[in-house]
Parts: sequence; structure tokens; C-alpha cells
Amino acid sequence: MATIWFLTRRQIERLHMKSIAPNTLPTQPNLLESAIHSPMNMKHYGQVVDVLELAAHLASRIMKNHAYLDGNKRTALVAADMFLSINGHQLQKEPFADDAHNKGLADAHVAVVTNKWTTQQLSEYYKSVATPLIELTPEIMEFKKAATEY
Repeated sequence: MATIWFLTRRQIERLHMKSIAPNTLPTQPNLLESAIHSPMNMKHYGQVVDVLELAAHLASRIMKNHAYLDGNKRTALVAADMFLSINGHQLQKEPFADDAHNKGLADAHVAVVTNKWTTQQLSEYYKSVATPLIELTPEIMEFKKAATEY
């Protein structure tokens, strides 16, 4: 079984501050911690080894646990994208670009939050749009070094 790398709470906080709201920590840190452990638990107890499915679980839990005052869907997207990147895939070529691909991702996340889609449907959507990561950037390598190997 291949190693899967999982993001830490500090890494997700960093992604949130870099991409969403500088100097903003979660208002509910325990809920963020719970969201982070969800894909680890899916791998351990549910024997899920599909990183796209695990990324959907991570994103879904971040969105629904609502650990941040604002920006939970965007945080979920950048976290899922980085999780996939450190595991060899990518969701976004240009994060938050104003294009059909990113609009589709945003719409998929809204569908999950409004209970129109399940986590499994988000997983299937990720599988339809994710691409193999061709090059590990220095930022991705840095995140991978600090990630939890599980």
C-alpha cells in the first residue's frame, strides 16, 4: 500500500492565511482538528486508499465543521488541492482563476454545503476534474516534508 501524506492543522491554517484571510486563525480550532483527522480515519478504519476520495472527505469536513468565521469553502478547496498535490494530483492549475473549471469546483463545494451533494458525489467530481501533478513546486515539496505520513 502506497504512503499517503496528510496535511497538519498548521498547514491548513497557513493555506487559509495565505489564500483567504491573512492573520486569521480558526474560531473553532477543535473543529478544524476534527476535519483534518476525518480522512486519516477513513484510511485507517474504512480502508479508503483513493486520495481523491480522501480529499473530498477533507474538504467536506472543513466546510461542514465551519472552523473559520469566513472562507470555509475556499479553505476546503485550497486544502483539498494541496492534499492532492502532495499526493501527486491537482485540482486547480490556477487557484481562484475566473474560469469554468474553478467555477465548477466552487459550485461543487456549495452543493456539498447545501446538502445537494454528498461527500461521495464530491469525490466523483474530483475524479472527473483532477489531473496528475507533473511537477512538485518548492511550495508543494515544503508542504510534503511537513505533512503527516500515514
